[in-house]
Amino acid sequence: MSALLKLSEGLRRLLEWIALASGWLLVIMACVTTFDVIARKFGVPLPYTKLQELEWHFHAAIFSLWMGYCYAINAHPRVDTFTEHMTYRGRAWIELGGCLVLALPYIAIVAYYSLDFVAASYQLGERSDSTVGLTHRWIIKGVYAAGLWLVVFGILSVLLRVIVFLFGGKSEREVNLQIGHVITDV
Repeated sequence: MSALLKLSEGLRRLLEWIALASGWLLVIMACVTTFDVIARKFGVPLPYTKLQELEWHFHAAIFSLWMGYCYAINAHPRVDTFTEHMTYRGRAWIELGGCLVLALPYIAIVAYYSLDFVAASYQLGERSDSTVGLTHRWIIKGVYAAGLWLVVFGILSVLLRVIVFLFGGKSEREVNLQIGHVITDV
């Protein structure tokens, strides 16, 4: 069971590293957005379509690269009305069922087919619908696909912790299992 816990922690640390490294995209996106707004305000003739598309590419990349980590640390939206009065062990059983029956199968299928989505875009040489828009649309689609695979890793990280908690005789503190309503310091 300690090997499963180490694997789970390794996945969580990888997801954390990717999320924190990609956090710098926020700074770049803020600069691009600021430049776009100022240039428009002063009437600077620029390809504004490219700037706007670049802005949404950055938004999409940030969201995609953080999704897996957010799942792993329970920072995603939850409706805990059903589970808020359950024991921690009961919530862990719900989490196990949710991961195995709902989250993992769905995200794994979508992530698997996202690779074809990216490959088709690359083969077609897909670009923006706008004649002055960005080219190489497959890049942002690849980031979407990577984000889906990161969610798969996040689900696996949580799933492994739940398995160790339920079947390995370790406490919630030992496995660092964050499920249900969690209050964290930010």
